[in-house]
Amino acid sequence: MLSHNELKFLRSLKQKKVRKEFRCFIVEGTKSVREVLHSDFRVKSVYATQQWLEQHPNFHHDIHLVSEKECEQISSLTTTPRIFALVEMLADERAFSASDYKKILVLDDVKDAGNFGTIIRTADWFGIDAIVCSENTVELHNPKTLQASMGSFTRIPIFTFSLMDFIQKYADVYTFFGAYMEGETIRNVDFPEYSAIVLGSESFGISPQLSVEIKNKISIPIGNPNRKRLPESLNVSLAAAIVCYEMRK
Repeated sequence: MLSHNELKFLRSLKQKKVRKEFRCFIVEGTKSVREVLHSDFRVKSVYATQQWLEQHPNFHHDIHLVSEKECEQISSLTTTPRIFALVEMLADERAFSASDYKKILVLDDVKDAGNFGTIIRTADWFGIDAIVCSENTVELHNPKTLQASMGSFTRIPIFTFSLMDFIQKYADVYTFFGAYMEGETIRNVDFPEYSAIVLGSESFGISPQLSVEIKNKISIPIGNPNRKRLPESLNVSLAAAIVCYEMRK
């Protein structure tokens, strides 16, 4: 069983400020733990209940036994998994090399953790090379982000930059496209080899300051524009799925 201090520390990682201070986070669930064990992330410890171990006799990794009650105290999820891992964050100084990432998504202040995680999972499915986030985009290591990504965060390189600086720095490398309510229909766009699509926040879309830097405005056409009442917008994670498909088509 865990010591009092171990349990206290693991519980404290629900807080962003603690994750940031100790550069550690919790990964929950069988699939996600398996994914992170086979990734570039350093797994410090794996914890599981006796029941989970009995159900997974072929899991070859050192396990620290925990009780069901301890899992409930540590977990951030509604349904508590019986296995989780303590993982170190990757180094902040990872270099972004445009030559390594030809097709990328750029997220401008996406705030919803579930949407972010779904975008990561979608980008992984379509083979997007990297995701670049604004400094105000929701944290990658948020438990809801990690859960929604279903382990895809281990395969998609994710970077954080001032997007204004990023676009200005790489304007000669990437053709930047912005997803708007109005613009050239995405079905008619031929995406160059080096393409970056900017997606805005759920509430405000792409910021006006950033829009000045984006010359190519594209849109996802509404299926039936003749209806009397039309939706205001498309969920950003669904929009990401469509633009990823079109960019890789």
